[in-house]
Amino acid sequence: MAATQLAAKAATLFSGALDLNPMVCETVHGFAPWKDFVHDHFPWLEHRNNSLGDFQAQVSAYRTGIGALTTICADASEVIRTRHLAEATEEGFIKLMWQMSGKLQIEQDERQCSLAPGQAAVLDTARPYRISLSEGAHFAVLMLPHDSCPGWQRISQKICGARIGQTPSIRAALGALMALSGTPSSSDAVCNETVIQAVQQMLSSSLHHTASELGIDTNANPKLERAQRHIEQNIGNPGLDANDLASALCMSRRSLYLMFKQYQITPGKMIHDIRLEQIRQVLEQEEHRHRKITDIALDAGFGDYATFSRLFKKRFGVTPSEYRLRMKASHH
Repeated sequence: MAATQLAAKAATLFSGALDLNPMVCETVHGFAPWKDFVHDHFPWLEHRNNSLGDFQAQVSAYRTGIGALTTICADASEVIRTRHLAEATEEGFIKLMWQMSGKLQIEQDERQCSLAPGQAAVLDTARPYRISLSEGAHFAVLMLPHDSCPGWQRISQKICGARIGQTPSIRAALGALMALSGTPSSSDAVCNETVIQAVQQMLSSSLHHTASELGIDTNANPKLERAQRHIEQNIGNPGLDANDLASALCMSRRSLYLMFKQYQITPGKMIHDIRLEQIRQVLEQEEHRHRKITDIALDAGFGDYATFSRLFKKRFGVTPSEYRLRMKASHH
């Protein structure tokens, strides 16, 4: 398959749709073609060859309802995300690594660990990291948006680059994802979606368990939770802004921004994220297929369709109309 075709497929991985058939399934011979493959699909990464023989890699990538699942088997090499590349990418993701055979060594935030088969670790693509692969390393990578793990910003810099505790939840979650990756498209999509949602909850629980073992306070800020509830309850108000949140929380505007800053988010971004997620869910529902996307966006508080469409594509990787078409196709 040509690199341009593979790139087109890879570009759809973060759309959020449930598609457990491989979007990319390719064997690449030689490091030069592999480097081109990485550059075309993942321009935010550098790749270096440490193999003593003829380099070979195999990749299978799947799109799930919560992110992108990729399995990789490759010869000795390094994957590097430099500070420049991290800063050039607008949105970060949680990158969960699960080792199946061979060895991996990962490094982030001046913390590093080695992974043996059955072990897992986590990275944040918003910051630089390095992954070193042994010869013939076979591993899975699950990419999730930050908001798939509530409270992620509080624990990210404390657990990235460290092994995740081997809890029953993490083993069950990863095992379920790997089993689903081989599920044929004719299987029960509703059942698969239910499993995916359970996997997300188990992964979030496991990450917070790891943080707790490291002595990190993972309790949510009650005022931040109140802010989220206020947004959800007033989402149709196009004038909803930081001033409204400050008033609802009985805080000054300055105190509000200081509180949000602790969690590496702004009031405006939280409002946009909640609106976009609600719209995404509506676009997936068959009972809303007759509604115009413009009306759905207006009901969620967006007064400007162009702004909404740009933010939706930035968040989910496709335009709202493309997302609706994919959802419609997945139900047939």
